[in-house]
Amino acid sequence: MDRMPKTKEEIERLIVADLQSFLDCERALRVVVVPIVDHTQGATWTVSCFHAGKSDGEACDRALQHIVPRFQRVYELVCKH
Repeated sequence: MDRMPKTKEEIERLIVADLQSFLDCERALRVVVVPIVDHTQGATWTVSCFHAGKSDGEACDRALQHIVPRFQRVYELVCKH
């Protein structure tokens, strides 16, 4: 299955929206998506860090462990000019 092309900012917005749907992550503010240079495993990006805001940081970290691999299978990081 081909992945949908998305910019860094688009992927970040999608992840934060999904993250905020998890218990104790409703107030998460931000994630930072970075490209993976050696993407032989298939993923072209990952989340390097996040800002939990007033949410539980550990809960957000656990949620991201589920969100990121799922989104990596669906979205390809691209640069749109």
